[in-house]
Amino acid sequence: MININMPDLTQAQWLIHGLVFACNLLLLFFAKPVINRIDPGQDHSTALRFFVTINVLFLVLHIFDLLLMTITTSYENLFIKMAHSALCFYASVLIFKIGNVFFRKRFGKVKTFEEETIYLDSYSSRIVEIIFLVVVFLLTTYTLIKIWEMDSLLETTGIFGIIIGFIALTSNAWAPDILSGLIILNTKILEDGDVVVVDGYKDEYIIHKVSFIYTILYDIRNNHRTFIRNKRFIESKIDNLSRIASTDGIRKSLSYKIGYPALSSSDCNVRQSSLEDFNRRIDKLFSTANEMAIAKKGLPIKDQKEFEWYLTNTGDYALEYTLFVYLESVPTTKITSLARKHLLSSLYTINAIVLEAATIAGLELKTPDLLVLDNERSSRH
Repeated sequence: MININMPDLTQAQWLIHGLVFACNLLLLFFAKPVINRIDPGQDHSTALRFFVTINVLFLVLHIFDLLLMTITTSYENLFIKMAHSALCFYASVLIFKIGNVFFRKRFGKVKTFEEETIYLDSYSSRIVEIIFLVVVFLLTTYTLIKIWEMDSLLETTGIFGIIIGFIALTSNAWAPDILSGLIILNTKILEDGDVVVVDGYKDEYIIHKVSFIYTILYDIRNNHRTFIRNKRFIESKIDNLSRIASTDGIRKSLSYKIGYPALSSSDCNVRQSSLEDFNRRIDKLFSTANEMAIAKKGLPIKDQKEFEWYLTNTGDYALEYTLFVYLESVPTTKITSLARKHLLSSLYTINAIVLEAATIAGLELKTPDLLVLDNERSSRH
C-alpha cells in the first residue's frame, strides 16, 4: 500500500510553488495577447503553439513533481528539473523573440503602408539577430548544465569547457571585427548604399554590406569589388559623401594654372591697370563658367549655388586658381555608374565648361615655360 504524505515543504516553499502555478496559468491563458503585444501585426500561430505547449508541459511536470514528493521520500526531483528545462527553453525563445523585434526596429527597413509604420528585416538586422542567437544559445546551454548539475561539462576537460577555451583562444582573430561590425551597424553613420572615401585610398567606394568579419565595398571608378576587415575599416578616417555636414552640399575643388600677366612696364600705374584688367578676365572666366554650369541640365549643383574661386598659389611659372563647386549629396545607391556620374562626370563636365569659358575670356589654361636669358649673352647675339 502506498503511503501518501504531504511534501515536507516550508511555508515559503509552498508560497513559491503557488506563485509559479499562478504565473504559469496566467501565461497559458494570456499567451496570445502577450505575443501580439510584443510583435503586433505578425503571424504568431507557430510561436503561440510553442508557448502554450511549454506552459502545459511545465504545469504537468510540476504537478507530477509534487505528487511524487507525496509518495516517496527518495525522489530526486527529476520532473522539476525537466520543468525547469522547459521553462529555460520558454524564456530563451521569448527573449530571442523580443530581441528580434528590437533589432528589426533598430536595424531593419521602415516602410509606411496606409499610414501604418511597418518594420521589415534587412541584411543588417539579420546579422545582429544571428549574433544574438549565438549568445542566447550559449546562455541557455549554460543554464541547462546548471539545472541538471552537470558542472563537469564546464571544466577545462569537458566539452563545453573545450568550446569556451577554443573561443577564448581565437577571439583575438575574429572578435574585434565582429565588434567593429556591430559598431558600424548600431551607429547608423555608415549604411548600405553610402558613398565613402577611406583614408589611405584615393578612390570612392559604395558600402555594399557589412558581414561578420569584413565589409564589402564597390569601387565606383573601376567597378571593382573590395573587401576590407571591419576592424581596419572602422579604424580609418572615413568621409561619408552621402551624409554632408552642411546644407551647402558637397564642396569639391578644381585647380587651374594660368600664366602671369605681362607687367613689364616701368610705370606702376600701367602695371596696376594691367593687373586689374587681368583679374577682371579671371572673374569673367569663372563667372561665365558658373552661368554655363547652372544652365546646363543634369549637373547636380546644389540649389544653384554660385561657384567660388581664389588665388591659392603664386608659383614660379604660373598663378594657381582653385574653383570650388557645391554638389548635391550623393544619393543612396549600390549602382556604381550612378555614383560615378554624380561625383566624377559632373566635375569632368565643369572642367570642359571652364575651358570654354577661358576661350571666351581670352585666357589659356596652361603653365607657360619662362626662359630668362643672361644680359651679356643676349647682347652678344
